Amino acid sequence: MSVQDLQNNLRAKGYDPGAADGQLGPRTFQAFADYMSDGRAPDGTGALIAQYAPAGELTTRLRLIHFLAQVSHESGFRPIAENLNYSVDGLKQTFSAARISRAQCEALGRAPGRPADQQAIANIVYGGAWGAANLGNTQPGDGWRYRGRGLIQLTGRANYARTGAAWEADPDQVATPAGSVQCAVDYWRTRGLNAAADIDNVALVTRLINGGALGLAERTALTNRGKAIWPD
Repeated sequence: MSVQDLQNNLRAKGYDPGAADGQLGPRTFQAFADYMSDGRAPDGTGALIAQYAPAGELTTRLRLIHFLAQVSHESGFRPIAENLNYSVDGLKQTFSAARISRAQCEALGRAPGRPADQQAIANIVYGGAWGAANLGNTQPGDGWRYRGRGLIQLTGRANYARTGAAWEADPDQVATPAGSVQCAVDYWRTRGLNAAADIDNVALVTRLINGGALGLAERTALTNRGKAIWPD
């Protein structure tokens, strides 16, 4: 089915793609992202996808459907930063004593009249020997500096560096509107996700993103939602 048919179908569902001209431009991408995320995509998302998608070779129906489905599940197209506002009990339940001692949980976790020390928590649970081995966090402060951010969460210096030198150099850009979209496209490209999308394998796409099957049912439903509005 053509892009023009996609545009007509989006309009029929109440999402305005602009003229049905058969072109994947900013308004069509905005309507598509709005449709996939039930209207959560911020204004300007379509323009940013139109700007950065070509660099990731996100140019085919299946690639775009899988990309929009995964990003919609991960963040609803709204760049987010990891919330480390753990309570004392939350820290103890989430992380082992090998990652953060029980005394550190008591000292740093949120408690009545006291916020959590999120920076210190990040540097402990994402630092040390575990952080170096699993996240490439080799420098003091890397746990906080390279905490989770973006449309597809990046965590750890090694993951930022793998996605692109610019993101390692300035990780805060991953949480900006433009940076989040560009970084998501770079993430998609550097993880070889187009090949998985080309064979229409949602489970493989998901595994390449999170190492397992977390959220697979919703990711599959969102992919099917994209196919419904843009049939083959």
